[in-house]
Amino acid sequence: MKHKKEILVITEMSIFIAIAVVLDTIFGLFSPFKYGGSISPAMLPIFVIAYRRGWKNGMIAGIAFGIIQSLVASGMGNFWFLSLPQYLLDYIVPFMVLGLAGIFPKALTNKTQYVLGMALASFLRYLSHGFAGIVFWKDYAPEGVNYWFYSFVLYNLPYMVASFALCLVIGIILYNRKIIQVNLY
Repeated sequence: MKHKKEILVITEMSIFIAIAVVLDTIFGLFSPFKYGGSISPAMLPIFVIAYRRGWKNGMIAGIAFGIIQSLVASGMGNFWFLSLPQYLLDYIVPFMVLGLAGIFPKALTNKTQYVLGMALASFLRYLSHGFAGIVFWKDYAPEGVNYWFYSFVLYNLPYMVASFALCLVIGIILYNRKIIQVNLY
């Protein structure tokens, strides 16, 4: 029976990662951010995995999503790779930390924990992108604009706040309808 449960968890993770990639790709097509990032609900499927299967599985799903997202972005000509540390800070770490939404053990039955998980994980992702901006992309800041301000406020904050808000609205609807809480076994 344990083996069947493990297969179910892996299958569920794969489906939600695929949903995240599709959402990210579709919303990315309409992104006004020319150096990456988009307003998208793609974080939500990773949050769902983290809530349903725990923070460890959430982090694994986030890593997988980050890797697949970078491969898809590469195929679309929207992949920025300077070095391994930059790749980690822009693609692996920010999506891995989305899984930390799962550190709230009662998120599926407590709406406050549900929202706090999304908020914490989104904020950690924002920090990762912000630090990547100041370390690797500071030369892209407009002349006369402090690169810290550019990375954290002008570039990453708008799409991260909007993406968090979009995930929150859709996530609350799914929560209230008890869709996320459906037990598959």
